[in-house]
Amino acid sequence: MKSMFNSDQAFGDALLKWWDQLQDRNGDRAELRRAQTVEGVVLLPVFQRACVRFAPYFRHERDDSWQLRLAAILGLLAHVRQHNPEQSLAIQMAGNPPVVSELRFRRLIQRDRADLYISMIRILRMLGNKANLNDLATSVYYWGDDVKRRWAFDYFPNTPDNASA
Repeated sequence: MKSMFNSDQAFGDALLKWWDQLQDRNGDRAELRRAQTVEGVVLLPVFQRACVRFAPYFRHERDDSWQLRLAAILGLLAHVRQHNPEQSLAIQMAGNPPVVSELRFRRLIQRDRADLYISMIRILRMLGNKANLNDLATSVYYWGDDVKRRWAFDYFPNTPDNASA
């Protein structure tokens, strides 16, 4: 899926640089990690500064919903310690045995955007705080049927039937 969050796109590259800089700013990172909701992220100065920095990339958006979606992304990125560009997030969840059980995965892809944030924090912990940052950002920003289908096609073929039962 080609999106503005891919590392070969201007915003994807800027987001990776922001995340890399965040690793050295423990106070900002801690604030973002403590936020329990997307609304909590929005109220933080670190998000407001990032929002101003990234606003030019969203000038084509018709409304301000990009700000809440960006808040979810930045809040989740604060939980990631290591970038794993080789695998999509859903493939990271799969395996033999799967890192994320089939039941938990099914529940995750049934969630709507409003309920996704806390669940994704738990998933990131299960993945050892290692994730494909570009895929995480793309998936959270565009969360909906297309992303859920893509995740299902990534997860289920990479999880043997006997391992996911």
